[in-house]
Amino acid sequence: MLPLVTMMGLGTAAAAASETALERIRNAGTVKVGIANINPYGYVDGEGRVTGQSAELLRAFFKEQNVDVVPVVTEFGSLIGGLRAGHFDVVSTGMLIQRDRCEVVAFGNPEYRSDNAFAVGKGNPLGLTSYRSVAESPSARLGMISGSGEIALAAHAEIPTERQVLFPDLTTAMAGLQAGRVDAVVASTITIRNAVARAATPTIEYAPLTEQPQTQSGKPATRYGAMAFRQDDTELREAWNAWLARNLASGLVTELIEPFGFDAETLPPPGLTAQDVCSQ
Repeated sequence: MLPLVTMMGLGTAAAAASETALERIRNAGTVKVGIANINPYGYVDGEGRVTGQSAELLRAFFKEQNVDVVPVVTEFGSLIGGLRAGHFDVVSTGMLIQRDRCEVVAFGNPEYRSDNAFAVGKGNPLGLTSYRSVAESPSARLGMISGSGEIALAAHAEIPTERQVLFPDLTTAMAGLQAGRVDAVVASTITIRNAVARAATPTIEYAPLTEQPQTQSGKPATRYGAMAFRQDDTELREAWNAWLARNLASGLVTELIEPFGFDAETLPPPGLTAQDVCSQ
């Protein structure tokens, strides 16, 4: 009996090992999703519920799979490491598609497009309206979220490292602005607009940029946000991409993201893929 039992055990282990991530998630009925507490993409609301643009899209997708979403809230800079280590199966927090990230994770197709904006003190005393203006100021300090795409843009704009101030999340960055630790906080237009509205103080205001930062190729850094998956989880990513394409066309995606400040103008161009963006 012992050899038979051993063989049965090995067979069960082999079957489990051969499961794809999507099969495993469907069988379990739950999926762990990595989320950084960044409004309006993925955040914990006043009632302790995780919500946001990215979170609600993924919740709708997994509802069709009869799968419950279990959020794992962590710092933005820990999301890719946590994904690769298996702490969760998807990153769902408005992560921007960047070439360096494309080398270590597999992005779903774009969900939204994004430009940059600043939050500044009342009256914008240093006149900060672009990355260039920050670089040319002798004292301006720019606040950014650790692990964000803005860090590479700031480096390309030649903003001195000592005047780049990193924060673990947007809430802390905005608090740093109010405390005078930085002179501006940069993030996407939607993120900054929401952050200024939530701050609800006359001491902070929204500052649109007169020019968008440039990538190393010299092109304006219009960027695209998407879900991130492990590179081996092809079936899961393709199922998500199919759902996204179908519901971008049906209008459901717009319906789900409008409450978070997104609209038709923030949608990606039809047919744009993650590979297209990774290749830029």
